[in-house]
Amino acid sequence: MIEKRLAVPNSLIQLSVRHIVHEPNPPDLPYREEHFGYVHLPVSIPLQQAALVLVDCWDQIIVESFQERAGRICDETIRPALAASRRAGMSVVHAPSPPVAEKFRQFWPRGMAEEEAPVSAPADDWPPADFAQRRGEWTHLQARRCGLHQEQLDRIDRDRYIHPAVLPQAGDYVIATGEQLHWLCRERGILYLFYAGFATNVCIPDRDYGLRAMRERGYALVLLRDATTGVEARDTYPTLAATSVMIHQFELRDIAGTVSSDAFVAGLRGG
Repeated sequence: MIEKRLAVPNSLIQLSVRHIVHEPNPPDLPYREEHFGYVHLPVSIPLQQAALVLVDCWDQIIVESFQERAGRICDETIRPALAASRRAGMSVVHAPSPPVAEKFRQFWPRGMAEEEAPVSAPADDWPPADFAQRRGEWTHLQARRCGLHQEQLDRIDRDRYIHPAVLPQAGDYVIATGEQLHWLCRERGILYLFYAGFATNVCIPDRDYGLRAMRERGYALVLLRDATTGVEARDTYPTLAATSVMIHQFELRDIAGTVSSDAFVAGLRGG
């Protein structure tokens, strides 16, 4: 059995969760894109069936501008949401990537096997393995870094830790894989996962404990949309457009609804 954080019996989180539907809103308008908009679903979530999942909230990232932005979000947005979750008795799960999770084994759920990972399916014989891995004659198909910053990348990968604003505390959990997160949810009866962390267009959707994988497992997901940011590029950086597009995709494709962090905290407080 695993240790449990106490919550008020039968307490509910009342939220209005935002989604996007491609139809006119209100419905009597012409069926045109300029009339598509958000829908807000009122939901009541039992506190004992919910967890806050913090994805890859690192203290070191090679992208300086991204690290500045992510650091502010950890300090100003995720920290208050995390504190409110702990006060309310909600389960808190840190998912900081396998190498970082190894540094926090004292927070791994008790009773979880050392290796809680699915067995990989055998590879098919098509496409050819070298083609699938972009090796040999197909290396030209893979966009690669120039290699100039590899030493710095290696150092950061070795020394990376969880951001000091959101470090695990007693009663929190740390997991390394999606299978471990699934195990923990099954043990605790968790059905609803609230997500915060980084990056909106990389790890948040694509980790095996991220949005797509956990939605495929059947969980109900809600992203704290101001508690995340994506890695931008020259053409998207001024408006943070890459982040906005990803949030739009989550809301549209039934991967995750979204709420603001203020709404999340207010819901935990019961108001």
